[in-house]
Amino acid sequence: MAGIIYELIEVLEGQQECYEGLLTLAKYKQDAVVSKNLELLQEIVTTEEQFVGRVNILDKKREVLLKDIAIVTGMDYNKLNVSSIIEKLGSENETSQKLLKIKEDLMAIIEELRKQNELNTMLIDQSLEFVDFTLNAIGSTKGFTHVGSYNRPGVDPSLERQQSFFDKKQ
Repeated sequence: MAGIIYELIEVLEGQQECYEGLLTLAKYKQDAVVSKNLELLQEIVTTEEQFVGRVNILDKKREVLLKDIAIVTGMDYNKLNVSSIIEKLGSENETSQKLLKIKEDLMAIIEELRKQNELNTMLIDQSLEFVDFTLNAIGSTKGFTHVGSYNRPGVDPSLERQQSFFDKKQ
């Protein structure tokens, strides 16, 4: 069983690295949104996709390892988590201490990432509101208004089928 636990530790450390990378990218994303640097934002999103792909691969490995641990220990797979593994190994065990540290670090990183993503979402929402405001301001000087639906300027979606100039009889 020790081999499976060590593999689980490696997978969790890999996930921790990925989440740390995603957190760093989220901070860069904040800077890119604030500075309106779309090229940097696109690079960040591309890199995030790579990290997320790696996290998904590691998640699958972790699930396989947890199933193996459940079989070896006779524990219920549906109730198996890092805390229950630590409890099974004994909290004084060196491996348990390592698992506990990884768990705490992962939880802290994920919480910080969640907060950063919430901040980025607010910044993006504010940017979209500013774009709407700007489009409305520009449109009002040209005789049309933008209603925030991202349709063609001046087109009211409720008047879907309007007669064109050529349809009218003169």
